Formats: sequence, structure tokens, C-alpha cells
Amino acid sequence: MALEYINNFENNNWKQKPTTIDTWSNEVCDYVMFVDENNITQAIDNVRKKSIMGGTISKDERFFTLTGCIFTQENYKIAKLKFKNLKDKYWNKGMWINPKTNEEQHVCFHSIEIRNRKYAFKLDDRYNKFIEELDKTIKDTEYTIISISIDLVEYVLHTSYDLDVYDIAFDFILERFIYELKDKCGIIMLEARGKKEDTKLLKHIVDKCENGTNFISSKKVKNSILGVYFNPKFNKLTNYPVIGLEIADISSYPIHKYVKYRTKDLAFQTLEKKIRNYPNYYGRGLKIYPNTCNQNESITFKSIEESVKL
Repeated sequence: MALEYINNFENNNWKQKPTTIDTWSNEVCDYVMFVDENNITQAIDNVRKKSIMGGTISKDERFFTLTGCIFTQENYKIAKLKFKNLKDKYWNKGMWINPKTNEEQHVCFHSIEIRNRKYAFKLDDRYNKFIEELDKTIKDTEYTIISISIDLVEYVLHTSYDLDVYDIAFDFILERFIYELKDKCGIIMLEARGKKEDTKLLKHIVDKCENGTNFISSKKVKNSILGVYFNPKFNKLTNYPVIGLEIADISSYPIHKYVKYRTKDLAFQTLEKKIRNYPNYYGRGLKIYPNTCNQNESITFKSIEESVKL
């Protein structure tokens, strides 16, 4: 089995088009990083429009955050078991009946649904206890976080903004992942966003493999990254949620919220020690780009001329 994976990686099949991966061997790669985001990359278009036409950019729409959660193969096996046990405790065999289809399906931990107590998370008087146990499960799960938030206002005002914000964010995540790997190797799994978006991002990733980044040589990238994959939240073989993508989802929002409001709520405190290079994680495990002051404020544009003066 390991030889099959090695051939797939060596043939670089994943570079041809966005590809899913349903299983992998720890004989091939040492680490896996799962990636998720908050806000949509199209938000930059809204910021550009308001910078020209006038309008207010709220704190809620000002930042785009991309977060990677890094696991060793062994720690990922343990994480899958822990999260499965938690689901089995609150749902019968981890299943619930989706009212839209009236069919039974596996519970998938999705941050916005958990926060808003929607769908499977309408747990009534059990909800608070579930949140306590979810926090404890996250705290007890061993993984490392790297995250970048792009300030879309400062990006529009002070850069040429000729690069896609997802591409910029991914480069930071990629570089820190390679630093974390040291001389080992790993794969990256992103949640699939759509054929067009995934194809565009893959083209950017392949370019980094062929030409390197501003800080890492192409040889180092090639030796470190054995594959980059685009998976839906549910595994196609088992129809079970990809635990790593679930963890990336519920890890990214508290960081995104912290960047917006600069307050460390309980969810952020649960994750904080996992951020790469804690407690000195700014710029190493958590980055805000461009790094300027007053980033937790709303901005009102009156005109592009006045905006540039901000």
C-alpha cells in the first residue's frame, strides 16, 4: 500500500487537477495539515468598491483568515477517536436525522452551526455541557495551529493588490508548515470550495513548488510537500466527516474573532497554546497582513482620495 502512495506522490498526479485523498500511509508522510478559512475571498471586491464609491467596512467584513491545523500521523489517529467518542455520546452512533432530506447522516462539526445551535446542535439543555466537552476535547487533542488574517482595508489602501488574498494567505501557511516540518515531509488538505476556485489555487501552489516562495527554495518545497488535496467535508468512501477539516473549521473562527475584536474569549484561550511558537506566536504562528495599527476599528470611506489619507 505504501508503494502505491509513493508512486502517486512521485508522479505528481495531484498537480494536474484538484484531487481528493481519502486515506494515506504514515510510511509515506510524517505530517498532515488541514486548512479552512473565514470570510470569503470575494470580500476584497466589496472593499475595493467601497473605497472608490464610499461606504463603511465593518470589523466583520474587514478580515480574511486562513488557518492550518498540523497533526502527526499518530496524533491524528488519536484525534479521530476522541471526536468520534464525543459524537457518539451526544448522538446515537454519531448520527442525526437531517430534516431537509429526512435521512440519517453523520454529525459534522461546523462552527457556525454549533455557535447558532442549528441543525444537529439543537441540543436544548444538553448544549452547554456539550460545549464544555467539545472545548475539553479540543484542549486535549495534540496539534499545532498556524493562521494568517489579511486586513482587506489596509491591503487595498497600501498595496497594489495584484495578488489573490487566498494565494497570499496560503503562502504564509505553506512557509510556516515547512518550517514546522523541519526535515520531514507532509501533505496538505484543504476544504474544496469549487472547481474554478480550487483549480486557480492549485495553479498557484504548483508554481510555488516549481519556483519556491520568497523565503523557501523550490527544492525545499518539493522535498517537504508530497501533495496538496481538495476534499469535501465528508469522506467519499465512508460518507463520514473528515475530522481534520472539522477541527480546522472550529479552530479558525476563534482566531478570526480574536483578530477582529482583539479579545481572547474562552474559545480562543482553549486554542492559544496550540499556536505555533506560543507564547511568542505573532508573525510565527499567527500573522496579520499588512501589519498596521487600528485594525480593530470599522472604516468609513468618503472617497478614494480621502481614503488614501487614512
